[in-house]
Amino acid sequence: MSELTVRRARRDDFARVQALLGASASASRADRKRFRRLVSTLREDLYVVEHDRAAPLAGLAVIAYVRGLGPGTAIVRELRGSDAAATLLLDCARRRAAARGCRWLEVHRNAGTPALPADLEWHDEGHIHRRPVAP
Repeated sequence: MSELTVRRARRDDFARVQALLGASASASRADRKRFRRLVSTLREDLYVVEHDRAAPLAGLAVIAYVRGLGPGTAIVRELRGSDAAATLLLDCARRRAAARGCRWLEVHRNAGTPALPADLEWHDEGHIHRRPVAP
């Protein structure tokens, strides 16, 4: 099996993302439009993990960047896939957050969220896990 790679999602990833999320194959026009906006906006990033272009996706992460009066925060709003994929995606999210000047990385956990890597210092705040961006 080939090595896992992380990359930013593209418009043609729609069907593979839907399959990973367990969504029906017949998506509405509104769903396709939301996906196109997600992969083209600067406020959020959608990253995917794959073995190769022909295989199903191994994972995905939706990262939103929030700024206020204080330091920015990168929020992983959706994290799906294997534990190995989640580790790669969280490392990618941390690097992207640092590049954008964010000081915090948050992961909003739900029932489909894989385990967070134990080697990172996460502050558990209920369904939100938080850590500083700098190691």
